[in-house]
Amino acid sequence: MPGASVDMRGVRDTDADWRELGATQPYFGVLSHADFLSENITPPAIEAFYATGQACITEVVGSLERTMGSTPAGRALDFGCGVGRLAEAMCAYADPVTGYDISPGMLALARQRGGAATYVGELPDGPFDWINSFIVFQHIPPARGFAILKDLMTRLAPRGVISLQFTVWREARLEPPSLAGWKGPIRAIRRRLWLANRPKGDIRMYDYDLSQVVRVLNRAGIEEMHLVSTDHAGHHGVIILGRRTVA
Repeated sequence: MPGASVDMRGVRDTDADWRELGATQPYFGVLSHADFLSENITPPAIEAFYATGQACITEVVGSLERTMGSTPAGRALDFGCGVGRLAEAMCAYADPVTGYDISPGMLALARQRGGAATYVGELPDGPFDWINSFIVFQHIPPARGFAILKDLMTRLAPRGVISLQFTVWREARLEPPSLAGWKGPIRAIRRRLWLANRPKGDIRMYDYDLSQVVRVLNRAGIEEMHLVSTDHAGHHGVIILGRRTVA
């Protein structure tokens, strides 16, 4: 496959990666398990795939109930919904639920499943009472991810809640070998070259500066936050649970 495009700042075009995965590996692109590869997928495996979404949202809602004191309800958005794994599970609590994604292939499968959520390829207007995103920002370069986060927060209703996951650090063994030992401008140049040579559809992990994430959320009126740690095979992150308390 041809290499993915990289702009002048060295920011990878991750939308192109997800469009490629939506066309070739729509389930595995969401959950990297051999059972979900297109060459292995079966109807029982698809049901097991969606069951993981129900378990995830049940845990998130329980955490929101413990920390925020209420169950999510009203209008909800699942940002980076993929094939609808979480959006459909969110329908047990919120109505209506909209799933947004940039992968036409994944959106097509989500719609074909015939669930209760609505799936769109353009980010819908708010306000939303609940904005959720899980294992999505970790695949978006932070320079772009922070702009998206600011935009999402303009769509959060007063007293609306968030459940947003970000990766924030990784174990040393997960650093690309080509970057080991390099610092400063040389490291940045080598990273741009390394990204440019990765094939389209090759999904990378990105670490976010948590202090910057909190600053964006604070400026959006989210003053009450709780963190839940995540660990994806050495890529460590947090799920941020919060409520907009300032209009």
